[in-house]
Amino acid sequence: MTKRAITMRLEDTVLNDLNYLNYLMRAKSTAQVVSEVVTLIASAVKAAVPDDPELLRNGGTVLSREEQAAWTVVQRWLHDQATGSV
Repeated sequence: MTKRAITMRLEDTVLNDLNYLNYLMRAKSTAQVVSEVVTLIASAVKAAVPDDPELLRNGGTVLSREEQAAWTVVQRWLHDQATGSV
């Protein structure tokens, strides 16, 4: 799979979540955390996503509806973990 560098502006809460995951996973970098989370999301919706090369799971830069929904669930979970409201 081709790798591409991207730049995103993230809120402090998202950075805190990434740092927390970095600690939990004993990851070598934040990039590793992001890569693993994206891989988990992509594998969770793999069966439902068509083979469009523009989609993230196929090496593109576009999130499908399923990936967006999965990412929303992951964000909620991370927020709940960070705030202790689980």
